[in-house]
Amino acid sequence: MAFNPPGFRTIMLLALGFGLRTLSKALERAGDLAGEPGTRLFHHVSALVLLIAAVACFIWALKRMFFDRPRGPEEKAAPVAPPKPVEIYLEEASFDSDAALARYMRNRTGAASGDLPAPKPPGGFGRKGL
Repeated sequence: MAFNPPGFRTIMLLALGFGLRTLSKALERAGDLAGEPGTRLFHHVSALVLLIAAVACFIWALKRMFFDRPRGPEEKAAPVAPPKPVEIYLEEASFDSDAALARYMRNRTGAASGDLPAPKPPGGFGRKGL
């Protein structure tokens, strides 16, 4: 069993546990001072639920401090393998942009019915003629 110094999350869990415990005490006190039995029961059951949540926060924080694997600066993450080339990258070398543009202009919706104007030929760098 090794001790891990508490980090921000562990400290927040402890603070949440103490806050829930304080709220549970206040609800229990309100239940003691209530006049009707139904109201007293509601306050006491609510206090019990909050107390159980506080205990769960404390247990979780203790687990993080004593039973988690220690993380030190000497431990490094496993190196990530570089991605392997996919078939699509191999096909890019043989890609013909003029043929793809011609195929797109041929298959556009409305081109067959004559609604769209005839495509202009590409005009220089960056296909400014489109």
